[in-house]
Amino acid sequence: MLVIPAQARPVGLGHSPRQILTPTSALGFGTAGVALWVETTPQPGVRVVIPFQQVAAVGTEHILLSARLTIRSTAARLTARYNAVADDQLRPLMLDLRRRTAVCAAELPTASDLGMELPYKCRRLLEGHTPRLYDGEPVAGRLPVPRRTEPAHAVVALTVGKLVVLTDPVHSAALTVGDLLGVDAHHIPRAGIETVRVAGASLRVLSRRVNLELPLGADLATGVVEAFAGYLPVALAD
Repeated sequence: MLVIPAQARPVGLGHSPRQILTPTSALGFGTAGVALWVETTPQPGVRVVIPFQQVAAVGTEHILLSARLTIRSTAARLTARYNAVADDQLRPLMLDLRRRTAVCAAELPTASDLGMELPYKCRRLLEGHTPRLYDGEPVAGRLPVPRRTEPAHAVVALTVGKLVVLTDPVHSAALTVGDLLGVDAHHIPRAGIETVRVAGASLRVLSRRVNLELPLGADLATGVVEAFAGYLPVALAD
């Protein structure tokens, strides 16, 4: 379990005086699912419960010490904001969650275009623990260096159980120096993926009836669909 203390965070951009007070909450990870308890008034209690078999995607967003966890299912969405200092406590819980949701043992491409032409940050993410459930787990990827016109650098990796997308944060209209120190991670269980398609400048993944829009840029999104056409249920672009 991870207890998240009450905190105040600013609203909007710049030096806005407006703030949102987030009450104390607790993330609970069990043998069958994950739940969020919130200390709201007048009645604190469990607000969201998501069984593991219903998880459509697990996303984390980091920019310096600001972090957000999002778990999506067909019927619910769990969101928790927390200080990234808690990552050491949360990491084993998240690893267990990802292992329990990646129940599929699907094939991987025999050839991969994993190259060393990537930016240093992307290469380190690919070589690290983020896309893997176990040390030495094989990974196939679609990893071109994006042009300056692309919205962000990205690493798209395929494992036997998951489709993993790692990108620079793309929450704001323009990336800042601080944003480049962060990373968004999307873990999508292959067993739940219904379709993967290109939608404009995004990769659209339908997982357990949940639509996920991943802004990778048209070139990388197209490359993912082409590279994994025999291993994921891809569809023609919109």
